[in-house]
Amino acid sequence: MGVTIKKIAELAGVSTGTVDRALHDRGRVDPKVSQRIKELAAELGYRPNSVAKGLTIRNKNLKITVILHVQNLNTYFQDVIVGIEKCKDEIADFGISVDIRLCPDFDAKAQLELIDQAVAEGVHAIAIVPINSPLIQNRLNELYDRNFPVVFLTNIIGDTNYLSFVGCNYTRVGQITAGLLNMLQPHKGKLLLFSPSFQMMGHIMRAEGLKTQLEKEYPQIELQNIYEMTGDDIKDYQITSAALAAYPDTNLFVCTGAYSLGNLRAINEAGYYKKAQIICYDYSKEIGNGIKNRNITASITQCPQEQGYYAVKILFDYLTANQMPKFKDHYILTRIIMKENLEEIELIKEQYKPV
Repeated sequence: MGVTIKKIAELAGVSTGTVDRALHDRGRVDPKVSQRIKELAAELGYRPNSVAKGLTIRNKNLKITVILHVQNLNTYFQDVIVGIEKCKDEIADFGISVDIRLCPDFDAKAQLELIDQAVAEGVHAIAIVPINSPLIQNRLNELYDRNFPVVFLTNIIGDTNYLSFVGCNYTRVGQITAGLLNMLQPHKGKLLLFSPSFQMMGHIMRAEGLKTQLEKEYPQIELQNIYEMTGDDIKDYQITSAALAAYPDTNLFVCTGAYSLGNLRAINEAGYYKKAQIICYDYSKEIGNGIKNRNITASITQCPQEQGYYAVKILFDYLTANQMPKFKDHYILTRIIMKENLEEIELIKEQYKPV
């Protein structure tokens, strides 16, 4: 039989009401008494009654809204949504609703309207892929000042307060990319970087991390130019084709991967598969096939399913148990996928499939 609140109260010499308030940080409890109660609970392995807890939470009709930054979902954000849906299913028994709202692509005014609409409808927390705009920055700071919980999902923006960020360490990923390029071309390399939109601050940080690390540690690799992709396959094909014409002796590529098929198509049609080393960010079926055929050297991915899952999970724990996130920045592990470990990413994706 599990340890009860009554048992903890007996051992601590207090009432069950005091134990309940201490464990859930509700009401006035002497800090020393509260600490003793929590220590006893931990020592005894106390676990809240999930049924009673579920009934209490259900009566609150808690609502979480997830706001994305685009309407035209690529493979990456489809995977993010898979993670969101998995967590949504797990917490469904608690009567908590989770809804996802799409934004016209990188439209800061539209995203601001979605934020205001969610708040006006009485949602209790928001997870958001914030667009890098003063409009969004100012509104999110206002919410933070009102103690309204906001989790940044996948992207982060400067000078903005938040409960927690769930995503990759973009600067570190840029540095890892530089190290991988050095392994591929330790003597001399000519690099082109094709990045997803710089309206996502994380992409700026990643590009800067790559550039700075190359200059500091690997000067034999020349970063010839950086191109911003649009997410539109036709436009990205044209931008990439023009870049290849301008830099025909390129032997290293860092590509947007799942963000743009047009980018990789142009590189392939220009004959750079097999004769150049290509690193992609993120993962899709096309990238997996490219790695399998050794047309693409490797992909650097941060498990988008995991990002979607934990963004909602952090808000659930905060709303239901008043539990602060363990980390302000919840960094998802960076993985380098090559032909030799390609099956690992499929195992990760399998974990997030609906039961």
